[in-house]
Amino acid sequence: MALKLPEHSHCLHCGDPVPFGENYCDEECLSAHRKETKRTSVKDFLFYATVAVALVVIVYAYIL
Repeated sequence: MALKLPEHSHCLHCGDPVPFGENYCDEECLSAHRKETKRTSVKDFLFYATVAVALVVIVYAYIL
C-alpha cells in the first residue's frame, strides 16, 4: 500500500518540503539563495570578461 503525500513543493535553496506554490521555507533560505545567485552571476561575468580579453590579446598578437 503506497502512502499518499499531500501536494507540496521543495525549497529552492535547501530542498526541504514546503506547501505547494511556495518557493522557500523561510526568509533565511530566500536571502541565502539570492546571495548565492548574485555571487554566481558575478563569477560568470568575470569568466566571460576574462575570455573576451584573452581573445582580444590573442587576435592582437596574431595581427602583429
